[in-house]
Amino acid sequence: MKVACDWDVSPFFGWGVYGLNLALEWSHGDAGVESWTYGKVWLDGVDALRARALRPFLQRCRRQPEQFDVRLRALGNSLAGTEALGDSDADVGVIFFEMPLSAAAVARAKRFELIITGSSWNEQVLRARGVENVCTVLQGVDPTLFHPAPRRGLFPGKFVIFSGGKAEPRKGQDIVVKAFRIFAQKHPEAMLVTAWHSPWPQLAAGMDLDLRQFADRVIDVGAVPNALMPQVLRECDVALFPNRAEGGTNLVAMEAIACGLRTILSQNTGHFDLLGYHGTTALRRQKPSPVWSEWGESDIEETLDKLEGAFDRAGWPRTPSEMPLTWSNTAAGLLAAIKEGL
Repeated sequence: MKVACDWDVSPFFGWGVYGLNLALEWSHGDAGVESWTYGKVWLDGVDALRARALRPFLQRCRRQPEQFDVRLRALGNSLAGTEALGDSDADVGVIFFEMPLSAAAVARAKRFELIITGSSWNEQVLRARGVENVCTVLQGVDPTLFHPAPRRGLFPGKFVIFSGGKAEPRKGQDIVVKAFRIFAQKHPEAMLVTAWHSPWPQLAAGMDLDLRQFADRVIDVGAVPNALMPQVLRECDVALFPNRAEGGTNLVAMEAIACGLRTILSQNTGHFDLLGYHGTTALRRQKPSPVWSEWGESDIEETLDKLEGAFDRAGWPRTPSEMPLTWSNTAAGLLAAIKEGL
C-alpha cells in the first residue's frame, strides 16, 4: 500500500511521536507499506540505532511518485486538515477532537471516505452527529521503553508526583497546581515533576500555574525526547491526570501506566479507554466545566483523597504492566481499518 500522511516525525510532541512510531513499524519489509510520504522530520532526540534503521526507509519513501492508494489527513476540532499531499484514491481523516462539532465540521467529516478516531469517545460523538464512516484505532506505547523497572532513587525519602502533557486548560494542570499547593502543605516530603513543555506555550495563557512558593519542590523537566521519558516516570510515585478532555487516550498517561505507576485519571472523554487497567484510579466526581458542559471538572477534594491513597501505598511494589496498547498494534490497526473501511 502507498500511503501519504500529512503529519510530522518527531520525539518531542504527540503527533510527532505518532509519526515516529508509524515509521518504525512500517519500515519493516513485511508491514505492507510500499511507500510512505510524511510531513517534516526531526530525528534529534532519537537514539542512533533507531535513527539509522529509519533513514533508508524515509529517504526511499521520499523518492516515490506522488500518487498514493490512501492519504491520511491529521484533523482537529474543526475537522480541517492541512493541504493535501499528492493525489490518492482515498482520503482518510485521523482525528483527535475535544470541542463541540459545528455543522460545518460534521459536513467535512462526511466527505472523507473514512474517519479514524483516537478514542472510543470521539467515535461515539461522531456517530451521534450522523457520521457513519468512522472507526477507532487507539494509540500505543513502545514496550521496549515503557515498562516497570527499578528506579534510580534520585529523591530518597520523597513522594514524587508526576504531571505531564502540554500546558493548556483541557489538560487540567491548573487543577494539579491547586491540589499540590494543599497536599504539599500537609506533606513536606512531596515533590512535583512537570512535563508540560510544548512548541505551543501560548496555549497556557491565563492559566494559574504559579508554584513559586514551592520552587525547591517542583522540577520542570523541559523538553524531553520520548525515549527518555521512562527514566523520568520511574522516579515518580504517582501520575496525576485530572484532564478535562482528551480526544485520544492521553499518550502520556498510557506511558505512565505502562511503567507501572499508580495513575489517577479523570473519568471522562478519551480516558474511558484507559480506566480499568491495573494501577489506574478514577476521579469519579465531576463538576460542570466553565468551558464546555461535556468537559469534566475534576473535584479538588477528591483529587486530594486519591493522592493521599497513593501516598499511603508509596512503599508498595510497582504495579505490573498490563498495557496491551502498542505502536505495533496501532500501525497494523490503521492499515486494517483502511482496507476494511474503503
